[in-house]
Amino acid sequence: MLSFTDERNQRIDLEPEIFVIAGYTGRDRAQVQKHIDELAREGIAPPPEVPMWYEMPVAILSHADAIEVPTAQTCGEVEPALIGIGDDLYLSLGSDHTARDVEREDIAKSKRVCPKPIGRSIVRIGTPDAAFDAIRLESSIDGEPYQAGSFAQITPLGTLLAAFRARKAPKSFVLFCGTVPLLTHGFRFGRTFAARIHGGPLTAPLSLQYAVAGVKPL
Repeated sequence: MLSFTDERNQRIDLEPEIFVIAGYTGRDRAQVQKHIDELAREGIAPPPEVPMWYEMPVAILSHADAIEVPTAQTCGEVEPALIGIGDDLYLSLGSDHTARDVEREDIAKSKRVCPKPIGRSIVRIGTPDAAFDAIRLESSIDGEPYQAGSFAQITPLGTLLAAFRARKAPKSFVLFCGTVPLLTHGFRFGRTFAARIHGGPLTAPLSLQYAVAGVKPL
């Protein structure tokens, strides 16, 4: 079970039926294709569809302050997280922590073998609209800026949510909605990852921080 605190400082418990990570969700489709082509040159097979929907084990979602990973070449990425509980919809943020050396073998596996940290704070929302484009996302690794952007760079969350619900109809779920480009020229592997989303309709930032405690091979 995951336990969150909402904007009214109330505890919200969640036992999600399903956890899905939406991939290749960039709003600029030309840039998405460029990214797919770059990955292909690195030996990573293109996705069979765009966006791509990666269904993950619910058990890898984590509020832990420290995680163990399967290889030394892993890193996180900040993502908006939509959380559905019955008729209520919430926004939080998560980290799609991924084993980058496994990515060439199997993208889904590279995601599945790592814990997926998710923030403890959530905010109740209605259907996401254009105002959400103003929300900013930022992340850092070992205190150095790693990502910066806004929801405007991601397929609108309302569009992703509608597509997800057209495929699945769970009563409770967690949906990671994609990320923004790196500020670096490549992945960075460090010991601490911190992220936050802020601005737009959010009255207070939502944040996430965790450490990589060590490597525990599969």
